[in-house]
Amino acid sequence: MKRVTMRVDYGLVGHGLAPLFIDGTPTELGFWGFSADLLRRLRRLNELYDRQVNWDNPRDSTWLIPERDRNEFNALLPLVAAEIHMAIGENWELVVESEAL
Repeated sequence: MKRVTMRVDYGLVGHGLAPLFIDGTPTELGFWGFSADLLRRLRRLNELYDRQVNWDNPRDSTWLIPERDRNEFNALLPLVAAEIHMAIGENWELVVESEAL
């Protein structure tokens, strides 16, 4: 069985990459053949994750993600992980390394 690791990271989806890593390397979104709905949820998940950082000043330790965005990310993460697990099939082991915010 092949192993794929799910790790939401900054800007991945915006650059055409899935938050799915094989042997430590991110994969392209098109590689997986995900549905349009799953791709939309992946984009939203990545967008919410990117809001953790004040991009005008990335070292800003006082920056806080809005509670609404945090709650949405935390609700969306397990849903997307479950959808990915179903979409990639039984030949892949999905290891989720991303955590709630």
